[in-house]
Amino acid sequence: MRFSMTIIGWSALVASTASAAFTLHQTKHHLSQDFSPYYATHSHLNAATTMPEEGGIENDFSLLMTRTAEIAGVAFNVAVPLATSALFGSHKHKNKNIGHSSSPLIVTKEQDAWDIFWSSTSEWKRTQLSNAERVVHALETLGPTYVKFGQALASRPDIIPKSLAESLCSLQDDMAAFDSGTAKAIIQEELLKAGVEEVRIAILLDSLSSEPIAAASVGQVYKGYLLDVGEVAIKVQRPGIRKIVEKDAALLRSMASFVESIPSPTFSGRLVNTEIKAAVDEFMSRIFEELDYTNETSNAKKFADLYSHKYGSARNALPGNGVIVPEMMTEYCTENVIVMEWITGSKLTSIGDYSDDENLTPDEVEERKENLVLIEQALQVTLSQLLEFGTLHADPHAGNLLKVRDTRNGKNSKLTLAYLDFGLLATIPEQVRDGLVCAVSQLVFAKDVDAVASLFGELDLMPQEILNDPSERSALTEALTKTMEEVLIFPEGEDIRTPTQSNQASKNTNIPTLKFDKLLDGLVRLVPRFKFQLPPYFINNARALGTLEGIARSLDPDFNAFAMMYPYALNHILSNPTNSPVVASTLQKMVRNGDTGKIDREQIRRLLRDSALYTGYSKIRVLKDILMTKGGQDLTKEIMRQTASWYVSRVKVLLQQQRRRFSLSSTFLRL
Repeated sequence: MRFSMTIIGWSALVASTASAAFTLHQTKHHLSQDFSPYYATHSHLNAATTMPEEGGIENDFSLLMTRTAEIAGVAFNVAVPLATSALFGSHKHKNKNIGHSSSPLIVTKEQDAWDIFWSSTSEWKRTQLSNAERVVHALETLGPTYVKFGQALASRPDIIPKSLAESLCSLQDDMAAFDSGTAKAIIQEELLKAGVEEVRIAILLDSLSSEPIAAASVGQVYKGYLLDVGEVAIKVQRPGIRKIVEKDAALLRSMASFVESIPSPTFSGRLVNTEIKAAVDEFMSRIFEELDYTNETSNAKKFADLYSHKYGSARNALPGNGVIVPEMMTEYCTENVIVMEWITGSKLTSIGDYSDDENLTPDEVEERKENLVLIEQALQVTLSQLLEFGTLHADPHAGNLLKVRDTRNGKNSKLTLAYLDFGLLATIPEQVRDGLVCAVSQLVFAKDVDAVASLFGELDLMPQEILNDPSERSALTEALTKTMEEVLIFPEGEDIRTPTQSNQASKNTNIPTLKFDKLLDGLVRLVPRFKFQLPPYFINNARALGTLEGIARSLDPDFNAFAMMYPYALNHILSNPTNSPVVASTLQKMVRNGDTGKIDREQIRRLLRDSALYTGYSKIRVLKDILMTKGGQDLTKEIMRQTASWYVSRVKVLLQQQRRRFSLSSTFLRL
């Protein structure tokens, strides 16, 4: 079944390119406007993303049709050998655990059929490659737009087969490089235009490594030497890459327009209510953003000003007191070249197969522990960026994170996290940050799915008028509840529909485990029914958190990202640093009894226990911090008023009872 789905997927790519060609033919007079969203939203980017003027619209249409044919050809050259491999089952296994054989595909209990399929080799057009290598080669050939999908999946061996994920990792920093002579010519031309002295350019070019140190979809990196600076990294953009991305953007937009135009067979309106074209615009805008190296240089400076372990203004609020950010040599940075400080470190990747720990050497076991600690730190740093400061490194895959030994303190050296590649830096509005923490808190603490649905407006995921429609709101809540039943794993006997339960030993809230693969399936089912919109932050945030969680799970299959998000959410809810009315309202809902509307002391006790346990602070510290905030003070006043009211009512009851007893005594005496 899974083999069949693979073939169907690649066949769908062929079919989609055909539909794109048809749509382009019908709407080619609109092609000159296809890039207006990118110009409007990225006016700060360079104007190199314009369509070719030579030959006019007819020539543009011809170029796009050529691109359509290229994509269809690549898809066909992958689909045929994959289909042959799946259907006829004669393989040579290219896997260190399987060895090489030419026997038919026989699956044992110890061997996963899907893994064996992807690591099996077959011959097509005189090329002997494994099935996974064919997919990687196809994505490389198609360019950055498609490589992005492969990079995202590379860190999710829990979602896709491990053998395929391992092959996709080469898309992060080990792609086929373009000619180094061409790269040197680009560097020389760019630095001359930037006004750099020729002697300095000559010294830099002479010092370049003979081959690139790393090569990705947009550019490749060399190691070199700069006078008065020392060792540097030189990043050079691939020539002609902009035109490829422009054509992909026009194709995807046309396909999105085609999908949006399909009417529903059962009700009036569209078959797919979600704004597909807007989602394509958002996705492609991020790629265009990566193509502007001038923008990346300013992103790196902005990131360093906030999070650098040397001078970042927010470094002391981050785990590890900040991260390493390479210094940009701005006078050497242009549209197509970046020169930055060289950082020596190693990649944060898994060591061996986790299930085979007994065969790891002590050094490998120790290295895995070190890597997991730093990945957890990277997740904590990302959550701080996302929920506290609002400036997020949106592409933290394994090729962009380094494990560095900080030796500034001599013998007391420590491992530190270094970030590379700042092409994608997301800014998350304060309103969205507040909405995210409220959604996580309501989901874990109260299991209030309706409250989560009501926050879709704050999160810019859905127009407010849809949420104000009672029938649509009810349908959304029910659909979300069904999705949560599939994606959240609670302890036995508990689910999203049952009242929140506490751990009997510690009395704290049980935190569910998030099944990321099921989450994707659930969201795909929701998209056609509801009018979702993808705000600028959404794709970046989802990719950043999904990538880091995938790396962490490759090192520790029991890793639970929700267990890291919940303390951040609670801390934000209790402190409400932005004085957000949405956060204040959420806190009120969390501490009140759903039936009576009154403050529930047990809810408050559980909230304090959770905050103390999951943040590591004592209950006294948590309570003091809460009392320092306006929201905490207002809540304390209300508790005091409610307590005073309870005592007053109690005294009244006692007085009434006393009066009745006195009246009865008087009556008895008269008798």
